[in-house]
Amino acid sequence: MILIRSILPLAVALLTVPAYSQLELHFDPNIPVQYQGNTLDLAWAGGLNFVQVGQVDLNGDGLKDLFLFDKSYISGNKPVILLRTAGTGTAAYRVTRDYDAIPPFDQLHDWALLRDYDCDGKEDIFTYSQAGFSVFKNISDASGPAFQMIKYRVNSNYVAPSGAGSIANLFISQVDVPGIADVDNDGDLDILTFSLLGSYVEYHKNLSMETYGTCDSLLYEVRNKCWGYFAENFSNNSVTLNVPCQFNVPNPEIGLDGDANGDGSRDLEDTDPERAHAGSTVTPLDLNGDGVMDMLLGDISFNNLVGLHNGGTALSAIIAAEDTLFPPYDTPTDLAVFPGSYYVDVDQDGRRDLIASPNASNLAQNYRSMWYYRNEGTDAAPVFEFQQQNLFQDRMLEFGEGAMPVPFDENGDGLMDLLVANHGYYQNGGTYLAKIALLRNTGTLTAPAFSMITDDYLNLSTSGIGLSMYPAFGDIDNDGDKDLYIGDLQGRLHFYRNNATGPVAQFQLIQANILDSEGAMIDVGQFATPIFTDLDMDGKLDLVIGERNGNLNYYRNTGTVSAPVWSLVNENLGEVNTVEYWNVTGHSVPFMFRNDQNEREMLLGSESGWIFHYGDIEGNIDGAWTLLDSTFMDIHDGARTGLCLYDYTGDGELDMVVGNFRGGLSFWRSDVISTVVPVGPLQSTFSMMPNPVRDRVELLAGPDTPAKSEWVFRNTIGQVVLREPVRGARTVVELDGLPEGVYLVRMEGGATSGTQRLAVVR
Repeated sequence: MILIRSILPLAVALLTVPAYSQLELHFDPNIPVQYQGNTLDLAWAGGLNFVQVGQVDLNGDGLKDLFLFDKSYISGNKPVILLRTAGTGTAAYRVTRDYDAIPPFDQLHDWALLRDYDCDGKEDIFTYSQAGFSVFKNISDASGPAFQMIKYRVNSNYVAPSGAGSIANLFISQVDVPGIADVDNDGDLDILTFSLLGSYVEYHKNLSMETYGTCDSLLYEVRNKCWGYFAENFSNNSVTLNVPCQFNVPNPEIGLDGDANGDGSRDLEDTDPERAHAGSTVTPLDLNGDGVMDMLLGDISFNNLVGLHNGGTALSAIIAAEDTLFPPYDTPTDLAVFPGSYYVDVDQDGRRDLIASPNASNLAQNYRSMWYYRNEGTDAAPVFEFQQQNLFQDRMLEFGEGAMPVPFDENGDGLMDLLVANHGYYQNGGTYLAKIALLRNTGTLTAPAFSMITDDYLNLSTSGIGLSMYPAFGDIDNDGDKDLYIGDLQGRLHFYRNNATGPVAQFQLIQANILDSEGAMIDVGQFATPIFTDLDMDGKLDLVIGERNGNLNYYRNTGTVSAPVWSLVNENLGEVNTVEYWNVTGHSVPFMFRNDQNEREMLLGSESGWIFHYGDIEGNIDGAWTLLDSTFMDIHDGARTGLCLYDYTGDGELDMVVGNFRGGLSFWRSDVISTVVPVGPLQSTFSMMPNPVRDRVELLAGPDTPAKSEWVFRNTIGQVVLREPVRGARTVVELDGLPEGVYLVRMEGGATSGTQRLAVVR
């Protein structure tokens, strides 16, 4: 067994959980959350920012599940799976984490689209790989979902104007989203994508049907270097129609050759094929039911979708008209920058709908970034009717970019609440507004439930602190309540004193830009994430501060318990490092606990999203700590994770809440789910009865108990609430002063014992 005790922010929460090697935390999406009177049924899905949308049946029930690939930030690249249920509409989805570990879900990056290339009824994965794309075949069967790489980098025959061919990787930029569809209506999947240089869309024809008579191959050849004979405009995201293509392949398919105007003219200088392509999203679809492929186009520098209408035929494409604000008959898409569009039947009514979301990785709308247009027409001739800007996000805990959970009993009711800090909510004009949200625990000691009271606790968005605020709580003035330090993007700290006269915390700014013992402003670089802990065990709270570079900073309190003085001891505490080999930053977010030998260990969130686990801390605060695991429990919620541990379910075992840069949270509960019932000893050398108890408990120790031992009672946040001397083999302790709840009892001092849970009922 391993005893884990949270020591954030002040006391030690003495909680017993199974040994780490056997520790089992289970994703629990059913912890209730309320916001503005509504139940958030997808609360713990982890948030969404910049999403590519696909469908695939992962659990084999015949219903298409949603594969939401979020490419947030540098190392986000996180699939979020919503399983389709038997209900109707967009409400008929539930979140799952059952498929997180299925390859290649953890390998996808930049873009990932689901298409059935081999016509077996199961969607396969097309995804970016080194100036091109890979394909993973869906080989799922009754044993479960599975994918097998078929091609690491798909090739195409690049035909020159002379007719000579050259086999090379079918180039697709990592910032683009290609069009993958049966463009020529012959039964296999073709590719439409922008060329490396220039403003033209290339048509790569799949020759599978022509060569083998089946659709199950990936045999491509460039058959038109100017599909539709249009070019992106240099100064805006409209297009120039009827442009010539004098560098085309001989006898191009799906288009005309050479002089598109028929008069030998050249339209505009911005059709220069040597102009470097910046970034676009391509969605082929038939907009009017004529059997000819049209296109939706998004551009990296603009906020709108452009609808391109094909006035030709399936075998001779010519874009004849454009809608610069699509859809022109309804609310046009407005996503600040680089919209992508996805044509999927999200409500499962047999008609594909339109979802628009930024194809960015930052600097774009982040909490209203899933624009949903329901198809009110037919699947052959869609009519898109705008529904909402935040599909699924309105049913999640969604904090824009960044979500860092910190436990704090804000109203003093004995139920641990959550404060959630973020990096910022995107604002019009490209700015961000940072806030801290309050999730109040309105459940019970054994059944947590949360209500979002405010998304802007203490109105901190107007405080001037700025982005990436991170709160830490500790009684630094020794008056019996928790005070507040806030770290910020600039690496600085700010002090708010708790002046409450009742149970509800009341904070007042006392000092911005806290100083160290030398009179210099504390500045750890960027993204300060502080915690309070008595690191040197002298009875005074010290500061440990994570930062952007992935290390830990140790400021020792060389003052008093009521008037701290912060002296920098070590900028590389424990030689901790959360920087992965592919990153240059680590964004360490620390959380400390104790094991069953009463020795401290630490978990850290990181830039990569993995949770780092360090040990060998006890008696070694000046030395190198041991990295026990860099992928703690194989939990990966996406980039820039933060976490906290607390026994929210009251079973004596720590649960975990994890946040990420997508702006959401996930809840992981311990494997033992219990209510207030009698419990047996946990590696203890004593017994107690009755349990549950109302007013007094009898504690029975061995006959050889050493003198000067004490019975110590702690609440579930680790605070000592009662001490009684051990009076021989039998001690009776009066519990009149303790409120109803679960307490942890341990014999300390001259004796060593395990810990037991005691339930007090009234």
